[in-house]
Amino acid sequence: MKKRNLALAMVLAMAMTTMGSATVFADDASDDAAGNDYTIAYVPTTMNNPFWTAMLGGIKEEMEAKGMDVDSQLVTVDANSDQATMNNYVNDLIAQEVDAIILAPMDCTAVTEALQACEDAGIPVINVDTAVDASDKVVSIIASDNYKAGVECAKDMMSKLDEGSKIAVMDQPSGTACVQREQGFLDTVGDYFEIVSTTDTEGDTAKTMTAAEDVLTADDDLAAFFCINDMGALGCVQAAQAAGKDDILIYGVDGNPDFMGYVADGSATASAAQQPSVIGQKALDAAIDTLEGKEVEHDQTVDVVLINKDNIADFDVTDWQ
Repeated sequence: MKKRNLALAMVLAMAMTTMGSATVFADDASDDAAGNDYTIAYVPTTMNNPFWTAMLGGIKEEMEAKGMDVDSQLVTVDANSDQATMNNYVNDLIAQEVDAIILAPMDCTAVTEALQACEDAGIPVINVDTAVDASDKVVSIIASDNYKAGVECAKDMMSKLDEGSKIAVMDQPSGTACVQREQGFLDTVGDYFEIVSTTDTEGDTAKTMTAAEDVLTADDDLAAFFCINDMGALGCVQAAQAAGKDDILIYGVDGNPDFMGYVADGSATASAAQQPSVIGQKALDAAIDTLEGKEVEHDQTVDVVLINKDNIADFDVTDWQ
């Protein structure tokens, strides 16, 4: 195992001075840690979303199950939804000589620079949630069945609305997972609905709320929103409530426990629930297997399930599925 105390101190100092909004947590991996002495880095899109916290929980749980010391063998950085910042952090992690990186890109194309740097340094990357364009530069892509998430939302919406109903889509074309969700939705609805608008709101609650307000103003008879994640769908809930539109259907993707309360009380219609902790566990397994020279499946899919008011009692929505 490589010693990293000095390198880490330098990285942390650099991060504090050049990227004050991000956080780095790590210590030198203990030589006598049970299991192995690998250092694993977790690089999510942002930590300002409980989905990524839940995935981190799965990584930690699997590390502990393998006898690893989370405090000394896990490095976590927060790119704050900025791909340039993420790329800079990846370079820092390479300098720190981490053994493997679990990464979810903000921009599936712009992340290629960082992936190339990892390849050049011989550091394996496990790609989670949103597939990168340069799939040959990652050991494995572990993600929810994002296409199915869109399909399930579409089928439920079609069962509740008449043909020709007006709907709006809130998407995020920079993310492969989001594109897959939207494509699953669009392929399923076909020309059943009139899609009055499609807006890139980056899955952000505030941006989606503003866009939803505009749509509601322009189309008084709007029937539904499809959003590529629950944080965006929450923005639609807020806009609909402010406009006094309590009959509009609102669909999201994630199964965010904070959002499920709105599904339970009818403020939102449904969410195609993911299993981020399972993705995290599988990612950690893939990282360790790769470092130990074992063969790892390149494409791994984790199932999703649609949760609406009819079946929500069947799930423990106080936590991620």
